[in-house]
Amino acid sequence: MLIVIARPAAVAFSTLGSDMTWRERAFLAWIAPRGIVAAAISSIFALRLSEAGYAQATQLVPLTFVVIAGTVALYGLSAAAVARWLQVGQQNPQGVLFIGASPLSRAIAEALQAEHYATCLIDTNWSYITPARMSGLHTYYGNALTEEALDNINMDGIGRVLALTPNDEANALATLHVAEIFGRDETYQLSPGEAVDDPALHLRGRFLFDETADYAALSRQIEDGAAIKTTRLSEQFDYEAFHAFYQGEALLLFVISAAGHLAVHTTDTPLALVPGQIIISLIPAPILAVTSAVPDASDASDTSPQ
Repeated sequence: MLIVIARPAAVAFSTLGSDMTWRERAFLAWIAPRGIVAAAISSIFALRLSEAGYAQATQLVPLTFVVIAGTVALYGLSAAAVARWLQVGQQNPQGVLFIGASPLSRAIAEALQAEHYATCLIDTNWSYITPARMSGLHTYYGNALTEEALDNINMDGIGRVLALTPNDEANALATLHVAEIFGRDETYQLSPGEAVDDPALHLRGRFLFDETADYAALSRQIEDGAAIKTTRLSEQFDYEAFHAFYQGEALLLFVISAAGHLAVHTTDTPLALVPGQIIISLIPAPILAVTSAVPDASDASDTSPQ
């Protein structure tokens, strides 16, 4: 009754006149796990009914828990498959949620957005949020450690989290907070620098980019004029050539596969770099000054980077 009659009827009536598609309405009609509210209310009703002399009132609580277990199991096991069948689910979202909207976060987010990846920056500092919004980035003003923020942020297309604040403890807490949503493998934070060997760091997110690439070092480079560059590797200009071209000073940030999968460069998992991939890297200002005179590499016959 609950699964095939009550829930579909409730969704059908409550969504009348809305702009939802029939697929979205069907998915809502299928998903309705019961939980703590049902358990609490059934306990209260059981007590009151028992006091009123109803002998079978004691059956209400165990029946409710059967409903809770059954609906959670059924919907939990079938939700992903039903979403795919109705074509309302996203397959392997590649976007990035940035915790912190500093100039460093904005520069990286702009580079990813230019490659058509969804981004969102969350911060409690209006002086960071305002320029991010003015540059066309999606933002959320609030504290990433609150449930309200996670409930209100538009996660459409978002599949991973990068904690890029100057506070290592805040980065660690944020990655732990969102790990249950995105998984530990897709929660990242900046390296804490000298504390990288701290035994307590297993409670934190995966370290980004390089062990020496902490917030202070990266922010200083951005302030000094460093730029985020996007380069397509080819047979003529592979990663070794790229590395030599930028005199070994380019910091690898992301790799985009030929299929469009975004991989984050971390200290624990080296990325395999092959022709056909696109790499996003941070180039220091002094190196940019030396290489700025090199022609653009839009011509396939050229071996300089794009």
